[in-house]
Amino acid sequence: MKYATPLTQTLSVVDAGETYSVTYYKSPTVITGIVDEAYPNYLASTIFNVGDYTIIPELKRIYRCAAAATSGIFPLSAAGKIAWVDYGPVNSYRMFSIDDGIGAATTGTNLYMEIPFNQVDTIGMIDTVFISLHVEQIDNGTLAVLSDIVINGKDIGCLSFAEYFYAESADVTRIIIDNLVWHPNSTLKLTFTGAIGISSFVVGNVRELGLTLYGTNLALEDRSKIADNVATDTRTVIRYGHVRVLSAKVLFNLDEFNLTAQKITRIIGKNILFIPTKNDSFNEMSHIAYIEKLNLPVDNPKVIDTEITLVGVVKK
Repeated sequence: MKYATPLTQTLSVVDAGETYSVTYYKSPTVITGIVDEAYPNYLASTIFNVGDYTIIPELKRIYRCAAAATSGIFPLSAAGKIAWVDYGPVNSYRMFSIDDGIGAATTGTNLYMEIPFNQVDTIGMIDTVFISLHVEQIDNGTLAVLSDIVINGKDIGCLSFAEYFYAESADVTRIIIDNLVWHPNSTLKLTFTGAIGISSFVVGNVRELGLTLYGTNLALEDRSKIADNVATDTRTVIRYGHVRVLSAKVLFNLDEFNLTAQKITRIIGKNILFIPTKNDSFNEMSHIAYIEKLNLPVDNPKVIDTEITLVGVVKK
């Protein structure tokens, strides 16, 4: 199995001398074809009432007022956590949300993105619905085309034996492109035709993990976000979502133990883009997932045969 650690970015805002930050997956430098919500930007002088929405533009996030006549209470402050409900990223940033956007997707029409490709060689788009996609990698100096890939909707098949479809939902696709040319001065251009929806978009560098998966078992678990209202003693589901828990047997040689163990130590508990190879056998794969558990025997066998548990986000 191969993997790539997604690049991330941190957005910050300062209010009353306090700095508040939110971390997202790395976003492209150019994005067109997506329209964000039309809610007003947050201003401390504005009086908000229950049900009003506001956007903190520096954090690309939406908040819903939960208290009457709210003014001067910053949504991320201690008081703001009572007066406001975090409704997650704006439309254009839902595909870059790391953990808080389960079930959410960025939507748009004729989406176009540009990504500086000097630091990465792999892109992953999870739970993606589209009509067609044109991927171009351009040398910034000579304008030579280094890679040119056309993907037509659900007929994509697999570019690198790493594209799979969730059979119960025909409009869900997962695109992993890990055969692009690494180039220190190039730009990746992605042009979608028609309506699109992307739940997760990541970029990173592909690595070999050194594990082979077989004998997998898949479980779907609900991870909805619940809002508790102490005043009315009610609970409301404000975001629906499920996670895909994949349990699998793992096989690797003892001479690979130290290197593999070091890699796992660095990535365990972190969201990782997992890329199955043709040797991995499974019924369904959670491409963006984190390693929740890995058992390693200590009796020094020649071949290590153990189990791993991956937890990954799926579309609602």
